[in-house]
Formats: sequence, C-alpha cells, structure tokens
Amino acid sequence: MDEIEERRHVVLCNLAAHAGPARGRLCLSLENAARLARLAPEVIAVIENGSGGTTSLAVLTRVALFLGLTELGMPRPRPSGME
Repeated sequence: MDEIEERRHVVLCNLAAHAGPARGRLCLSLENAARLARLAPEVIAVIENGSGGTTSLAVLTRVALFLGLTELGMPRPRPSGME
C-alpha cells in the first residue's frame, strides 16, 4: 500500500508542476478541460495546485494522460526533428 501512496504523491507533485502548462498548450479553460475529462472543475484545480490529498491515483493518472503527459505526470519528450 505504501508503494501506491508514494506513486500517487509523485504523480501529484508532477501534475502540480506540469498540468497547468499542459492545459494551456491545449488551449483549454479549466471548465472545458473538466467537462472533457468528465471531472468537476474543482478536481482539476486542486490537482493543478498540488493539494489533491484525497484524489486517487487512478484519477491523477487519467488527468495526466488526458493532458498529454506521461502516466507519471511528466511532459512527453519531443519527437526527433521537432527539438
């Protein structure tokens, strides 16, 4: 159980740093991102602030993938030739 909690903490910290800019690159408002991800806007706002203490690992991973980030909430590397 500790391993899952540790991973959730890592994903939450990464999303706190990268979710807002990723949403901005997609040109999505908080409300539109929440609607498309089928989450309440408050959930995304809490994740972006890094204070999602009760948010499950499954929801954090879903938000990360929805925003085009890796499962750990990190930006994906640019394809070669686009660097």
